[in-house]
Formats: sequence, structure tokens, C-alpha cells
Amino acid sequence: MARARDSRGAAVLAYLAVLAVGVVAVLRFNYPGHLSWDSVSALHEGRFHVRETWNPAIYSWLLGVLDRISTNAVAWIGLSCALLFGAWAALAALRPRASWLAPVVALGVIALPQASIYPAIYWKDVLFAETALAGFVVLAFAMRHGARRPPWLALLAAAVLFAVAGLLRQNGLIFALAASVALTWAGWAQAGWRSLGRAVVWLLAVAVLTLAFSALLQPQGPGRPDTAGGKGVRLLQTYDMIAGLAFQPGRHLPAIERAEPAAGEILRTRAPKVYSPERIDSLSADPNVDGALDQVPSDQIRAEWVRLVTRDPGLYLRARLAAFRQVFATPIIDHCLPIEVGVEGPPLILKSLHMASRSDERDQRLYNYTTWFLDTPAMSHVAYAVLALGVMILLLVRREPADLMIAALLGGALTFAASFFVISIACDYRYLYALDMAALTGALYLALDPRLRRG
Repeated sequence: MARARDSRGAAVLAYLAVLAVGVVAVLRFNYPGHLSWDSVSALHEGRFHVRETWNPAIYSWLLGVLDRISTNAVAWIGLSCALLFGAWAALAALRPRASWLAPVVALGVIALPQASIYPAIYWKDVLFAETALAGFVVLAFAMRHGARRPPWLALLAAAVLFAVAGLLRQNGLIFALAASVALTWAGWAQAGWRSLGRAVVWLLAVAVLTLAFSALLQPQGPGRPDTAGGKGVRLLQTYDMIAGLAFQPGRHLPAIERAEPAAGEILRTRAPKVYSPERIDSLSADPNVDGALDQVPSDQIRAEWVRLVTRDPGLYLRARLAAFRQVFATPIIDHCLPIEVGVEGPPLILKSLHMASRSDERDQRLYNYTTWFLDTPAMSHVAYAVLALGVMILLLVRREPADLMIAALLGGALTFAASFFVISIACDYRYLYALDMAALTGALYLALDPRLRRG
């Protein structure tokens, strides 16, 4: 028995040491972090307490808070690493045994760009994935013994994490729904229907917190719940409408052509030429198309989208499948922004932030390092979906309470990825970063204790 405890302790220490190396690597090779146009714009909102973009309001607010704590990126990278590597380190405490397979798998994980570079990128998608992952790990601790009365502080902390995640990515609330299913299942044997009631109350708490944070945590200060997401709905409907024109040349837009005949003619004849299933940005390549879209009110765009979905669902599904294939399979990954290093943003905003564009030799080395993984399973959402599905099945075979929560993380990630069939408008790799990290988390958890028999 003592020998087994010693072996477990040594394996856990080796596992934690590898994760510590990962944290050091993130800081050593990425400090002071990487910012894209979106990141720079959100930081500007947070620092100057204004609302100018349709980035999630809580993202800009949080960047502003972290900027006030430390303007040299220590706070951002510290928070990012604490959420990700802290959650991974906590996995060891969920299992009664630890295999030497865990530090080996951890070595492979921290070598990936998703773990060694992404945590230092100021992207909402990165923070969303880390926040949701941490929420599941907190719930796994709360339910690891299938307790009749799990600690309410842990449930509250998890609710806060899932509410923040849902505001960073609206379809991210799928994770909260998956967690509530796991809460019910994990407590069913001991609490029966009470576990369902507890899960429903917890899910309601997530919803209430989401609404409250939406109103309170805005860069310009508390106010009404943020409505920037409405712009995203118009963009999605526009993208689907143009895709319908591209896949069915000559198709008419009666609602637009009646109200705005000139704009309707431009869209019908010119927009299909600039449409790309890779991203909606291609529509801006033709200023005539861009100008025509600006003239069309949102209700007409909505009417054409509803007409497409209800009267020609086959065409709609064809358009959606083309967009989903790009974001999920990334056929030409170089077109899908697989990594962001350095600093890039609007010159005037950079000047107001007292920042400069950056693309130095170290940034180039990081980019070159990432290219080693491109077009391999290491940067393939399809590969991570297969891994997530496989690990989830194995955990459901064992079905211990903590297993159910990690399985819910994997199931939620797969469902989250599938939701992009409906909402995808660009193929950026980061959009499904949460799927990659969920699969890697599941792999680490299973590697810690790969036995399929209950402990």
C-alpha cells in the first residue's frame, strides 16, 4: 500500500512538474502577449470605457480591469495560465491513482501551439475555452463523490464561470446545459429527483448571472443588457442570403428588389462573384456590394433569410454545410488564421493605447514553430472531435461522478462545435479552440487513471 502511494505521489509530481514547465514556456516565449485587431479594439474599449465594436461587452470590460491591474500583460497571461494549467493540475486530485502515462501525455500537450502559444493571445475564444473548462473541473470536484449535498460555494463558483463563458460566446451556454445534465446524472444514485431539481436551480442561477453580468459588466459602465449580438444576427442572415445567390445563380430577392431595386440588382448579379464559404469578409471586396448591403434595412435581410430557410431548405443546408466544412475541417488552414503572434491593430487606436505594431524575430520563430503542426492531426478539429468522442465513451463506461462531469465537458464541446453548422460565418481556427482544449483535457484526465473499472 505504501509503495502504491509513493508511486502515485511520484507520478503526480512528475505530471505537475510538466505543467509547470508549460506555464514557464508560455511566459518565456510569448510575454508580453499577442494582440489582433479585435484584441486591440476591445482593449481600447476597456481602457477608455467606451463601446465602439460588437465584441462581447464583458470581454472589453475584463480587458479594461486587467489593464488597470497591469498594463504589461502580466494580468492577462496570469489569468489565462491560472485557468488552463490550474484546471489541468487539479485533475490529478480527482483520481485515487495516478499513472506514469499522465506526465508523458502532458509533455505532448504542452508542446502544442494550443497550449504553448494560445494562452498568451488576447482572444475571447481562448478565454471562453479556459473559463468553460475551469467550470467543469470545479463541478467535478463538487460531485466527485456523488454527494447528496455538494458544496454550494463550488456550485456558485462554477455558475459564475459558465455565465462568463456564455457572455464571451453566446452559443457557449451549451456547455452550461451539458453541465446541468451531468449534475443530475452524477447525483441521481444518492439523491434521485432532488438531483434534477438541484441541476435546474443551478442552471437558472447561470441564466440569472448571465443576464446580470450582461448589464453590469460593460466597458462604459452598468446599463441595459448589451445588444451588440444583434449585429451578428444580421451578418449571419446576410451571409446565408448571399450564399443562396452564389449556389443558385439568378435567384431573386423579392423583398429587397421591391423596396430597394438598385441594391437588389447589385446583390443578385455581383455578390455571388465575391462570395466565399471561408469567410464573410470577402463580401467587402466589392465596394458596390458593400454599399448595396448598407442600403438594405435589417427587416428586409431577415425576410429574405426566412424565405430561404422556409421555401428552399435544401439550398440553405447546402450553404450552411459549405461554411461549416471550412470552420470544422479547415481544408486550407493557412486561410483560417491558425495563429496570431505579435501586435496588429488600427493605427489610431494603437497610438491612443501607446502601443506599436509588433512582428519581431521572436514572433516569427513562434509562427514558424506553429507551421510544424499545420496540416497534421495536431491542428485538426476533426482529429480532436474523434479524440473527444473516444475519451467520452471510455469515461461513460466507468461512470464515476467526476467522470460524468468530464464526459459532459467533451459532449458539450462536440455539441458546441456542431452549433457552428448554423452560425459559422468565418473559418478562423480559434472558433473551435474550445473543442481542442476539451479533448486534450479529457485525454489528460484519462491518462491520470486509465483503468475502466471503478476505483
